[in-house]
Amino acid sequence: MWQSFFGRPVPVKPKGDDAAQGQVAEGEKDAAVAAQGEGQDAKEGDAEQPEGEQPAAAPIVAPVVNSPPYLTLGSIDPAGPYRFAAVFDSHGATIQRVELSSPRYRDLHDLTGYLGEMELLEQADGLEVQVVTPGSPAAVAGIVRGDLITSVTLPRGEATKLATVIEFNELLARTDPGDSITVELLRSGQAKSLEAVLIRKPLNLIRPEEENIFLHSKQLPQGFEQHPSMELQLRKVGPNEVPADVLAKANEQLAKGVWGVDDSQADKLTFNMVLPDVGVEVIKRFTIVPVDAKEQSNRDFAAYHVDVDVEVKNLLATPQQVSYTLQGPNGLPIEGFWFSQKVGRSWSSYGIRDVVVRAYGYSEQDFACRNIATGDVSAFGDGQSLAYMGVDAQYFAAAIIPQVESEDAKWYSRFEPNLASTLFDEDNSHRLRYQNASFKLTSNMLNLAATGEEGDAKSHLNRMFAGPKHPALLAEYASPVNAGYTLSGFVYYGWFGQLYIPQAMVAILSFFYGIVRNYGIAIILLTVLVRSCMFPLSRKQAKNMAMMQELKPEMDRISARYKDDPQARVKAQQELWAKHNYNPMGGCLLMFIQLPIFIGLYRALSVDVDLREAPLIPGLHWCSNLAAPDMFISWRNWFWPQWFLNGEGMFALGPYINILPLVTVVLFLVQQKMFMPPPADEQQEMMQRMMKYMMIFMSFLFFKVAAGLCLYFIASSLWGMAERKLIPKPNIAVSGITPTPANDAPTRRKSTPKSLPKPTKGAKRKR
Repeated sequence: MWQSFFGRPVPVKPKGDDAAQGQVAEGEKDAAVAAQGEGQDAKEGDAEQPEGEQPAAAPIVAPVVNSPPYLTLGSIDPAGPYRFAAVFDSHGATIQRVELSSPRYRDLHDLTGYLGEMELLEQADGLEVQVVTPGSPAAVAGIVRGDLITSVTLPRGEATKLATVIEFNELLARTDPGDSITVELLRSGQAKSLEAVLIRKPLNLIRPEEENIFLHSKQLPQGFEQHPSMELQLRKVGPNEVPADVLAKANEQLAKGVWGVDDSQADKLTFNMVLPDVGVEVIKRFTIVPVDAKEQSNRDFAAYHVDVDVEVKNLLATPQQVSYTLQGPNGLPIEGFWFSQKVGRSWSSYGIRDVVVRAYGYSEQDFACRNIATGDVSAFGDGQSLAYMGVDAQYFAAAIIPQVESEDAKWYSRFEPNLASTLFDEDNSHRLRYQNASFKLTSNMLNLAATGEEGDAKSHLNRMFAGPKHPALLAEYASPVNAGYTLSGFVYYGWFGQLYIPQAMVAILSFFYGIVRNYGIAIILLTVLVRSCMFPLSRKQAKNMAMMQELKPEMDRISARYKDDPQARVKAQQELWAKHNYNPMGGCLLMFIQLPIFIGLYRALSVDVDLREAPLIPGLHWCSNLAAPDMFISWRNWFWPQWFLNGEGMFALGPYINILPLVTVVLFLVQQKMFMPPPADEQQEMMQRMMKYMMIFMSFLFFKVAAGLCLYFIASSLWGMAERKLIPKPNIAVSGITPTPANDAPTRRKSTPKSLPKPTKGAKRKR
């Protein structure tokens, strides 16, 4: 009864007691295998079985594994048949990196020369290359796994001996894309010299999170730990639950142990891990798809995914129940962390990476990174069936789509957002935006038959998308059982998108781009189109402003005449305005009409991936990304505090001096002076003075605004100023305004009598 409630005790094998392993009962195999895992081989028949008992089953022996530390699928060659290259870590059978191959998607922070991610390991004779990404400059130059890099020669430089990885990275930081370098290395003891032409670094859509942290901090959080993408952990093993320490040991092996690997197929990797302690084998199969030659130019061809097949197999002669958890993709880029702003489906403050989930029968729901970090989220899975779940960055996404047989197939009992890395700087609210948001899937209990019988293994096939958020591309990734459930929900413009104004802005910009092939010029053409359509209103506004300036003297007289009678003063002003068809609120209408266009363009720049890294002047580093500030000059070395460089708050301006926001605010001030009517009283004068100060305050708000948005405002302001200059001043006399006597006091007309009495002499003298 004790064993049925609390499980069988786990015997601890004394050192050197090999004979005890031959006397393990069938229900105690796990403990025997655990002892065997200490390095002792289990032997059968070392001790005689008691009379009348069946011989114990042969213990499970884990195979000897000698896998390379890293393996790859795909290529980053833009002319190759793959959309990305994936690097896998055999320690845990997880995804280490996903590098996109398209030249449209390059790293926004590292603009130096790129040789390739080689996971260098420091050795006595040099830096050992542990992996070479296909299609990288290192692969093209002929560098292979196992080479020892001893020195590197830069263009117009001398060979530099290398002893540490830091020295290697600092050396490459002095190069530019297109530079040719010489790499000296040792291969099987023989010296070789190879030439490599560097490129610009591709975007790592998935990468180790510490690389993201070092963008905004000088050190990692204390006790930093990351759960890589597709890490698997056992949650329960039964029918009698495995003791906690045995399960912990198995999970340690799954996370950090070296998995066996079969890389015999070009587009598929198969990892396996035998866990003798729990009598289970776990198999992971990763598969990618090449792009057909005829679809090479089709950017929306569905090839941005890895199929992840997770199989759990029973190795015991008795049935088992197994449940596991699968860590979702994480380590997405935090590019533009110091200026970017994302919106979501609630009023929460969203971060650089948030989580989106959709279950069958439900609409999309998102979880803000900040709420995930503070634990203010709830798990899904109470009777729901998962359609997809993913991590949403500004222009990219990584999501899992379970390849279920029906909408009712509930593979996962829970799917919950989580942080895949140690919480960074919990007390700093701004840093909550940078957290490594991800999610975790918990499977239902898998009923596994005894080994060798039908049903002794169960598998779940998931499609992991990792690519740009092109609406047409996301629409290609749909549920296998309901085409209405696609990843299109990752493109979200906020509540304003329900009016389809941002989508219209994107369509117009794409149309103009197709003609001029430059998004900067396309934004200017969009401005011309908008202002042309609003020309009647803007012309009327300009006339209103000119009319107000001409009416100013008459307004002053009315104010002076009815200084002590506000009601009479307002009535007289209204009569004057009505007489000359002047509307004091006419200037506001133009502002309110432009407001949706401004918000729509802002949302388009924040969401549409085509505008990411669209240059104003091709080949020039300044304003090379219209979806970001123009970044004229870097002031990282001006002894600014880290929070200032990180853009944490309104007065933290970031690591660059931006020119276009300053030009925008200056034009706002000039335009305000040109268009603002003279104040009619002291209250209006005070309000206008406050508006000037508000413009200075707006310069802080605009300092981190996208260059494309500043370009729109600059073009719109210049258009408005030209309109104001070209419209003639109204002729007040023609308009019917009669000059008022200079004496502001009201005069009363006196009647002259028909006959006046003769003045007396005294009166004459007095007069």
